[in-house]
Amino acid sequence: MTKNTNKRYGFHSIESIINNNPHTIKKLFIPSSRDDKRIHQLISLAEKFEIKYEISNKLKKDPEAIVANSEISSFKDLKVFIEDSPNQNLSILILDNIIDPRNLGSCIRSAAVYEIDALIINKHHCAPLNEVAHNVSAGGAELINIFHVSNLINCLKYLRKSNIDIYGLSEHAQKIYTSCNFTNSSAVIMGSEESGMRQKTSESCNELIKLNLNKKFKSFNVSVATGIILSEISRQRG
Repeated sequence: MTKNTNKRYGFHSIESIINNNPHTIKKLFIPSSRDDKRIHQLISLAEKFEIKYEISNKLKKDPEAIVANSEISSFKDLKVFIEDSPNQNLSILILDNIIDPRNLGSCIRSAAVYEIDALIINKHHCAPLNEVAHNVSAGGAELINIFHVSNLINCLKYLRKSNIDIYGLSEHAQKIYTSCNFTNSSAVIMGSEESGMRQKTSESCNELIKLNLNKKFKSFNVSVATGIILSEISRQRG
């Protein structure tokens, strides 16, 4: 694992950190202009976990937190996670070519809502997991296992050898997503709405699937598409 130091902001994100990883917060900053129920609840939560906070005149409406040395998990960590996982039927979301950090954050948020076991981010072909992505994830990034891989193709080969079925989302596919069986260990790959998955990524999938039968207008925003496919995986798994 490598280390990364980040700043977080927004109620959802900071509350999630306090509730799940309070030890990672070095300092919490509260906007001096706020004197309402929401801000008092946050202060009470911080005091419960003995987190230091400071009233700031620089902030307008949202709290901020300095989070020290968050861990960024790698392909090596992913292998350990899969080999040691007690869950025999894993659900994995893979993001390839997601350039907008807001889309990245939205996808992470959906993955957290649907309790996906792991999220794999193609390190060199995706937006960084920065402050914007964390904020949009609304604390979801604190709840799921996120792995950054440098060579996605090698990662996909490993997943297939581990008996994990890989589905790539493509508007050009013939098979509709509702006809797939996601109850076994499955991974779904999302690409950008502009260009989709990269060609080599597409060729590494077991199957390509699409989300709708509309011949005139096929494209979803990637974060919306992610929510749709993860909802189906969750439905099938009960």
